[in-house]
This record gives sequence, C-alpha cells and structure tokens, in this order.
Amino acid sequence: MVCRQFSIALVSYLNPILCTLLLIATEAHVLFYTFGILFSIAPLFSIVNHLSHPILYRAYFIGAVSSAGIALCWYSAHTQLGIYFISLSIFHITEYLLTALFKENKLSLDSFLLNHSTAYHVALGAGFVEYLIESVNLGEEKFYPIVSYVGAVLVIAGDLARKVAIITAAENFDHLVQSEKADNHKLVTHGIYALSRHPSYAGWFYWSIGTQLLLCNPFCTLAYAYASWKFFEERIEEEECYLLRFFGAQYRDYKQTVGIGIPGIKGYTITPEFNAFLDEVKRK
Repeated sequence: MVCRQFSIALVSYLNPILCTLLLIATEAHVLFYTFGILFSIAPLFSIVNHLSHPILYRAYFIGAVSSAGIALCWYSAHTQLGIYFISLSIFHITEYLLTALFKENKLSLDSFLLNHSTAYHVALGAGFVEYLIESVNLGEEKFYPIVSYVGAVLVIAGDLARKVAIITAAENFDHLVQSEKADNHKLVTHGIYALSRHPSYAGWFYWSIGTQLLLCNPFCTLAYAYASWKFFEERIEEEECYLLRFFGAQYRDYKQTVGIGIPGIKGYTITPEFNAFLDEVKRK
C-alpha cells in the first residue's frame, strides 16, 4: 500500500509542473508563469494538514525547479540549463518516492537528499555560476552540441542505473552506510548488482559528471569528476568493510567476481590474513 507521504510528495511535485504546462498550452504570456506557479500552491493547503507541510514545501520546491526548467526550454535559448533543472528535480523527487515505496520505515525529510552536504550545495552553486559566467561572456561559443548530448546520455543512464539499483535492492537499500546488520538485511547480487556491486554509487558518479557536460562547464566537469571519485572511493571502502563483516566470505566471493563500475576504485582491500580468516569461517 502506498503511504500517505508518497501521495503528498507526488501531488505537490506535479502541481507546479502541470500549472506550467497549462500556461504553455494556452500560450499565456511568460509573466503569467511566475504568478501561476506562486498561486498554484494554494489548493494544496486544503488537502494537506499542517503536520505534512514540510513534505509539501520540499516536493513543491523540487517541482518548481522542474517547472523553471520547462519554462527555460520553452521561453528561452537556455535549453541545456532547462534540461539540467528538470534532471536535477527528477533525481531528488524520485529518491524520496522510491524510499517511500520500498523502505517506508526509513522515510524522512532527509530522503529528498536536499540537505545531502554542504559540499553538494557548493557544487550545485559552482556549476550554475560557471554556466552563467561563460554563457554571458562566450555566448554561443560556449556550447558544443555533441558534448551536451554525451552529458544528457550520462544523466539519463546514470540516474536510471541508480533508481534500478534502489528498486532491485528494495528494503536492503539505505541512503546511509549501515554499521549494524539488520535482521532482514540480505546481500543482493542479482539484476543490476550482477553488473556492479555498487550500481547506485556508479550511477550517481556518472550522473553528476553528465550534468556538467550537459551544461558544457569544463571546469566543473573536472571538479565534479574528481570530487565524486574521492567521495565514492572513501564511501565504498567504508561500506565494504561493514559488508565483509556482515556477510563474510559470501561478500568476498561476490567482490572478486563483480566490479564497481567507477574507474580506479577497487573498494576495501582484503589482507591475506583476513582472507584466510574468511576461508576458515566459510569451512565451518
């Protein structure tokens, strides 16, 4: 059964988007767009009680970002920026919706990943600022269609891989590294996990780089690639340390046959002594 939070988030997210599409379909003047988005939130308050407002605000904000992207694509020449806004909103809203569907007991406002980290916010700001500065100073010379196309493919493929990973893992997925094994925690090795043992991380890695290629941001493309690589290198090593403790030789054998999908990241290094210990435990 779909939880109430899922419905509230989905309706709140779609509300400004549908309003924008209606304004475009009726060929309303661009000035009406702003007023339409601001006033479209009013009906939501009649169907959502005050305790759920934090969900409404966040989902509506994400929907408004997507609406701004649609408006940019329709009313301006900044198509790449518009697609970027749309992809960014889809990434964040689906994180919450899938958590609501598959791990309701861990659902919280943090599931939107809007407050992921200060570094994440700085990265978003840096990408936007670079786009503005270069587009103002370089004009059309900034943009290379083939680069944007490659970026769009990475954005779509990366986010799709992450969402498939979340769906495949279902209740075994968590946004946080788990230091204690839950009773129902199972090692998932089928589906997309047969291709990558950390598909959600690999997907996010390529998605983040793709967003900057989409915008033709050369500096942030390099910065995102480095920062994302360092983040996931440390994150995966930490997580695999716990996974080896949870699943022992089962995870060791899985680790030996399936890669990660991010160049240069090998994961936790198993020492010969630890490997011998796992073999001994496996024989028992």
